[in-house]
Amino acid sequence: MKIVITGGYGFLGQLLAKKLLEIGKLVDRNGDLKTIDDIILIDQIEPKNPIKDVRSIFGDISEPIFFNQAITDDVDGVFHLAAIVSSAAEADFDLGMKVNLDATRILLERCRKLPNKAKIVFSSSVAVFGNAPLIVEDDTPALPLSSYGMQKILGEYLISEYTRKNYIDGRCVRLPTIAIRPGKPNKAASSFVSSIIREPLSGENAICPVDRSQSLWIQSPSVIIENLIHAYNLNQQEWGTESRVVNLPGLTITVAEMIASLKTHGGNTSLIIDKPDETISRLVKSWPGAMNTKRARKMGFKNNDNFDSMIEEFIDQQIS
Repeated sequence: MKIVITGGYGFLGQLLAKKLLEIGKLVDRNGDLKTIDDIILIDQIEPKNPIKDVRSIFGDISEPIFFNQAITDDVDGVFHLAAIVSSAAEADFDLGMKVNLDATRILLERCRKLPNKAKIVFSSSVAVFGNAPLIVEDDTPALPLSSYGMQKILGEYLISEYTRKNYIDGRCVRLPTIAIRPGKPNKAASSFVSSIIREPLSGENAICPVDRSQSLWIQSPSVIIENLIHAYNLNQQEWGTESRVVNLPGLTITVAEMIASLKTHGGNTSLIIDKPDETISRLVKSWPGAMNTKRARKMGFKNNDNFDSMIEEFIDQQIS
């Protein structure tokens, strides 16, 4: 079995690749558990420390010729994680359209031509919702209020249509905000969600750009990876014919509650500096703070039990 991961050297891409190397098997298009023979990571820039035991291909995914060369006829499945994140897509509309929408269409056209129907897992986002109700239900309409959310919902439509036409076997998962990411802040509007925990645990200052009463819908990196793999392994009957899009489970928590939990784990909360950012606040306020993910739970997707365990996971993996 040959698996491709776009955005392979992003945070989630690397975690996913390492997990696939660890488990060594996925469910194929016929419902059988098969050995993964080849993992290909696609990204734009070569990292300093490439992952061992995978193949890496670097280039511009918005160029049709790139996918024609990178995705060979024997590819079985694709995890499409590559994206320009929320604030960056808002600031540079053309770049967001090029990577988040155009590249998705180009990828689907390449997969459409494969001799065997490929499974494609598309990482969407809660950003598809705009001015969301207090609790988002499975049938709540997605009405994005950001360029990133618009691009993600159009990606969902493309995946669903190519699946309906029987060109691919597509699966779209709307990811909660990830907490807690290692490294440094990035250009995502949600970047502060990790930095207000990560930096104080390292004795560094962190900026909080939103009101501390802001509710968030979050999930840990390890559970996100588990759910991406689960999305791939589910058979077509388990996905059903109603929708190829699912809202993943998450944990509702306010920024203030996150900071209180940080304090119980020894973090210096005085290092968190409140510095309101109107653009970030507007984007984050438009996202759901709570969701009733009945369908996802029925399908077997996982969730974190509490935020304390998420901090402990980060400390164990990144600090200890």
